[in-house]
Amino acid sequence: MASPFSRRRTVLAALASLPFGAALANEKAEPDPAKSQYWTPIRQMMFGDRQLHDGKDVIRVYLNTRADDASTVPVSVKAQIDQTESNYIKQIFLIVERNPSPAAGLFQFSPHSGRAQLETRLRFEDFSFVRAVAEMNDGKLYMASRWVKAAGGCSAPGDRFRIPPELVGQMKFKFVDETVEYNKPQLVQLMIRHPNESALASDFDETKTPQFVRSVKVTYAGKPVMSAEVDFSISDNPSFRFFFLPTGEGELRAEVEDTHDRRYLHRMTITEGVPLPGG
Repeated sequence: MASPFSRRRTVLAALASLPFGAALANEKAEPDPAKSQYWTPIRQMMFGDRQLHDGKDVIRVYLNTRADDASTVPVSVKAQIDQTESNYIKQIFLIVERNPSPAAGLFQFSPHSGRAQLETRLRFEDFSFVRAVAEMNDGKLYMASRWVKAAGGCSAPGDRFRIPPELVGQMKFKFVDETVEYNKPQLVQLMIRHPNESALASDFDETKTPQFVRSVKVTYAGKPVMSAEVDFSISDNPSFRFFFLPTGEGELRAEVEDTHDRRYLHRMTITEGVPLPGG
């Protein structure tokens, strides 16, 4: 049986063939999210006839509705419920309707995440709805959305901040709290040095193949915290902020793979009361 990630890649390939992008590039007014012509085929391909419930009490999307730089737009997806063994958000689909590849990422969580929250930075090729669909452990789906005025981010010239090859894949954790308190959700940011090239960039060399991070897996003490399948809708130097729940001393471990099949590893031991690296 195909994995959820491999099935998602099939969906991405199909979505890429749909007539998204410039068709409504001049539409400046915010459309009705329920009547978006972009959303209908995306929803059918990704969720079929499954019911999508109003997510206001389960999940919310936070971002600036007008972005200064369409190639790096901060977005936060925050759960409105706690992660418990009996009731938790299993995965979050992050969708940018009008991007060439609308499914920007699939993020998986567990009760060991502490809270289902994700912060990252996205590229936008056109004014678009951003939709976050949370799938609960019982299979129910809940959706939240926001309209964003930003365009040209996927086709913007690359290599603005060229990364020396020897530094590609370097990672670090950055913590909000100065120390860890066991049995309390801890917010951490995973920062990855990577060009995350888009093949749509206006200066992209067609003799090359694009390189971008495609999977991220984070564990604590061997237990799953957050994993993701992503694409070039994520900005260069990808950054992901999320929670984990330490119940004792353990190793926080991040494994990353890119489209050139290169694998990168970063890890650190977490001990209560020991100072953590911050900003």
